[in-house]
Amino acid sequence: MTEYFELLDEDGHRIGRVKEREAVHRDGDLHGGSHIWVIRDVKPDGHFQVLLQRRRYDKDSFPGCLDVSSAGHMTAGETFLSTAVRELEEELGIRVSEDKLVFLFKQLVGGEFEFYGQPFKNYEVNFVYLLKPEVSLETLNYQREEIEELVWMDSEEIMAEIRGGNPEFCIWEEEYGRFLEEVSKVI
Repeated sequence: MTEYFELLDEDGHRIGRVKEREAVHRDGDLHGGSHIWVIRDVKPDGHFQVLLQRRRYDKDSFPGCLDVSSAGHMTAGETFLSTAVRELEEELGIRVSEDKLVFLFKQLVGGEFEFYGQPFKNYEVNFVYLLKPEVSLETLNYQREEIEELVWMDSEEIMAEIRGGNPEFCIWEEEYGRFLEEVSKVI
């Protein structure tokens, strides 16, 4: 099934053009995505665990790396929030209403990469969300076509791995640092 993305400006507003996913990544067009961070075991000292997904080893981008809990592109006709709700259900089997997500911040991310000998240009406006910690996570049922495994890690350990340049992680240091700052304000 071909995915279509609406092209955006740097503020995340639609510019009235729609393109196929492959063309967007070939041409480096700015498009939308949602990142959802899932946490648990929040301690009084502010420490908590973060759910990471290991991307399947056959993914077209960033194969086998540890990434944000759940993330996805905003397809034509969606909003950032509806994308977040859809991705949580598709990737992790978590069904939530929009009010269970806390908007943390908006960011511009991207770069030019090479996977399997092919260029891959990815420039996105992302809305970053936190799944409220009181949501039950007992029945995680991840999408095997997208995810190799799920891993819970200490929030500070993740930052140490990212700062240390561990190639196993494909999490932007700036996003993760800002995530930690924003979460400390809402938990």
